[in-house]
Amino acid sequence: MRQDKKLMLGMTILFLITFIFFGTLITTEKLAPYYTDKIKERFENYIKENYKEENNNLKIGIITYKNQQYKAKVSNKNNKDLYFTITYQNKEIKDTYKKDYLEGRTLLNKLEKNLEEKIKENTNQSVSISIPLPLNEYTNKIQENLINNNLENTKIYDIEFTINSNIETTDIVNKMEEIVTELSSMNIYPNHYNITIKNKKSKLTINNLTNNTIEKTTLTQIISDIIANNESDIIKTNNISYQYTNKGE
Repeated sequence: MRQDKKLMLGMTILFLITFIFFGTLITTEKLAPYYTDKIKERFENYIKENYKEENNNLKIGIITYKNQQYKAKVSNKNNKDLYFTITYQNKEIKDTYKKDYLEGRTLLNKLEKNLEEKIKENTNQSVSISIPLPLNEYTNKIQENLINNNLENTKIYDIEFTINSNIETTDIVNKMEEIVTELSSMNIYPNHYNITIKNKKSKLTINNLTNNTIEKTTLTQIISDIIANNESDIIKTNNISYQYTNKGE
């Protein structure tokens, strides 16, 4: 009999604990949306305290609540694509300010993607655009251009693309010249060109070409030296690297 009473008492206590836990959880979940004003105030104070110099340029977006966490996007007032995420959970505020905002990863990713799409739309050439440095490592003027979505005029980005061609100097130079001319007509002058030339039998990758070294006479000499595997002064001086792969080997 005592065992039955102990078992019943244990089940009753377990039921009460479960009831209270889930009751509290459900109540918290239902009331959570009504606390957003207080959370926004905490976010604002947090930003003022931690990012005083940037505070006037920031705007807190809609606060959402999910899985016991409040979350909001904090955007630059001049460009919504430059933003970071701020969260509140277990009485603690965290953010992604350094990587996403200070280093500008959200903005730079968007700019890279936009320029890739623009080139594809106008030239039918698939390319990969990369901005090599974090936003905060560029000058104020360049940062301003990037925030104003003016990547093309900064000339800080690298471009990578593939062309189908025989591994033969004239053919490669002509095809590269055609693509570069199309890019120039769009006011696109990358800092570096990284090119892959391929066909069914072989592949040649050339890195670190610049607007000076893609000038036709210079480029012809570079391609000719590369095909001949001649580590000439022009290749060394311009820090050009290359790799040739013969698929038949």
